[in-house]
Amino acid sequence: MKFERPGRTLRFRLFLLAASGLLPLAIVAAVVLAYLAGERERDAQENALAVSRALATAVDSELRASAGVLESLALANELQPARLADFHSLAGRIAARQGWRAIVLADADGRVILTSSRPFGGPPEEPVDPESMRRALASRAPVVGKVAVGRMQVGPAFAVRVPVLHDGQLPYVISAVIPVERVLAVVQRQKMPATSVVAVFDQELNRVARSQQHTVGRPSPSLQRLLARGGPEGVGPTVTLEGVPSQTAFVRLEWSNWVVATGISANERGLYGVLGAVAAGLLASLALAAFFATYFASHVTGPIDALKAAAAAMGRGEPVKVPTLEISELQDVGDALEIASAERERASRERLAAEAERETLLARATEALQRAEEAGRSKDEFLAMLGHELRNPLAPMATALHLMARKGEPGTRLEREVMERQVAHMKRLVDDLLDVSRITGKRLAIRMEPLRLAEVVRHGAQSVQPVLGLRRFDLDIPREAEQLWVTGDEVRLGQVLSNLLGNAVKFTGPEGTISVRLERSGDHAQLTVADTGFGMTPEVLEHVFDLFYQAPQGTDRSRGGLGLGLAIVRSLVEMHGGTVQAHSEGEGRGSRLVVRLPLAMPPPEPAPSQPAALATGSHGRVLLVDDNKDAADTAGALLEISGYEVRIAYDPGVALTLLDDFVPDVAVLDIGLPGMSGHELAARVRAHRNGGTCYLVALTGYGTSADVARAHEAGFSQHLVKPAGPGDLLEAVERGVKDSMQRKAS
Repeated sequence: MKFERPGRTLRFRLFLLAASGLLPLAIVAAVVLAYLAGERERDAQENALAVSRALATAVDSELRASAGVLESLALANELQPARLADFHSLAGRIAARQGWRAIVLADADGRVILTSSRPFGGPPEEPVDPESMRRALASRAPVVGKVAVGRMQVGPAFAVRVPVLHDGQLPYVISAVIPVERVLAVVQRQKMPATSVVAVFDQELNRVARSQQHTVGRPSPSLQRLLARGGPEGVGPTVTLEGVPSQTAFVRLEWSNWVVATGISANERGLYGVLGAVAAGLLASLALAAFFATYFASHVTGPIDALKAAAAAMGRGEPVKVPTLEISELQDVGDALEIASAERERASRERLAAEAERETLLARATEALQRAEEAGRSKDEFLAMLGHELRNPLAPMATALHLMARKGEPGTRLEREVMERQVAHMKRLVDDLLDVSRITGKRLAIRMEPLRLAEVVRHGAQSVQPVLGLRRFDLDIPREAEQLWVTGDEVRLGQVLSNLLGNAVKFTGPEGTISVRLERSGDHAQLTVADTGFGMTPEVLEHVFDLFYQAPQGTDRSRGGLGLGLAIVRSLVEMHGGTVQAHSEGEGRGSRLVVRLPLAMPPPEPAPSQPAALATGSHGRVLLVDDNKDAADTAGALLEISGYEVRIAYDPGVALTLLDDFVPDVAVLDIGLPGMSGHELAARVRAHRNGGTCYLVALTGYGTSADVARAHEAGFSQHLVKPAGPGDLLEAVERGVKDSMQRKAS
């Protein structure tokens, strides 16, 4: 019997093969199915491990971000024994903003001092998770606790604890009580199929979050056996709590020792069902076709082996080249494999190119971020140095003017008043520049407390009286507005009103009118500053609150300024939760600026107390050190005319020499001294036999919060920023003399 050579269809040849014997096809089918099953299992494991790694990174970032917020809170000025009530209020606001249950402050013994979710002042209590508290105290490093249900029975949560270190001591531990829903939100973003599960467990394998809810709060038995192998990560077959066979991968977070596990469904019933059907058919036909299989095997196994080799090469990622086959349908399959291999190679090249491009873009973005951070640091350093250099000459000028006023020279009164106004103007410009730097860098600290707004408005209105000239000024505070209370910083709100009034004076002619009205508007207090001055065009209104923006003006710049006042107003008002708007009907028709602040409940009436006795001054000895000779001489003259015995040094070495024969009660030191900083000089003064009880006052042009903190660390009791007012300097010296005398007496 002669059979047709190549060119016959696969259906015809399979008919002949089924009739002659199906054993070779059975072997090929078994190998291919086994290979595909293995590939499917490996793909599921790789996918599960990739998802677990990504989720572990996200969960770790969430935990570290929470620890970062607590570390920032640990630097708050309110974290002092005398200001724990303020810290309780600050902690409540931060907890609400972060979506935490509470912020808990514990002492060095692990006892809870306060909890933001409970009233301040309760008795100390034990923490809900004492084991994590012990770890935080022992390691002095941030830790993450286990999942637990607190005393309030609100729901499961966990604690992130950060020790607070001051001068090598550990006075407090700050903890954030975080609901597990925060981690659940990270898990739910994975969008896993209904048959697959993502879960997060704490150190004791208590469930933190799971993509599918279940009453059991522990891993399934098979997952527990997989986790018992240990190691930072692993993969293996498991069965979920719902009874679904899965390929599961886990990753153990190094910092918190939490576990992230991902199970991807591995239901092989369809694949093995096909394999069983093929095997059954083959076995049924094998007895009938055994004789003919030997003859026709050579016509079929060769092309199939070629396809198998091509499939294996494709699985390894190698180029596929299928030889010419004798069966047209198998040849089509071979051609399809070659096309698929080519497409895979093209996709791989494109993926590598995309990865290279992404890495390039990431490197560029990182470099740009570093340049921006360096530019920000350079700007801050420049502004700090600029403030120092500008304040140094202002200090002796302000003090000299005060001395002239005290000496009562009537012939120079007009000139002195001009100079006083210009010195105040220069100081305000320097303060505005530094305030803008602090606001843009989010370093401006404000102290929130209940304020009666009418008092702030009256005080601000009084401050503008000396510069009004012939301008008419109207202050309107109706009776119902007298009891409008807000929560804010009195100094910063006064700065807001001062800037608004200064802006109105600047843009209002000498015979114009300026009015201030305070009233209630719904649940807000509304403050309106209006003038009959130059007004604003729509183009100016659009940018009036932008930094350094100035309305167009003539080449003489008669109205001057740096364009900072209204920008600072907007930032300060927004920091108080309010809004500010500018209105004008056009040029020559005046302007109206409206500030709205949320109202607050008035504080309880304080208990009546006996009036404090007025302190009586006690003159003493003062050591004054400043390399600016004019600043030192004028400040020394002010102190001498006030009754103090003063020694002046323009060099830190000379100051130490003066200490050999002079025992000062107070030392007023500049920080930026030649050859030796004021901080080092403070330590040398305290170490001298005549300076052990000396009260230290820093008088410097450096005025950032970091400068103040560094001065206190160096031993200074007070920090005055140049040009300090004569009253401020005298008050600081008076306080220092009293403190020094008390220490000598004890």
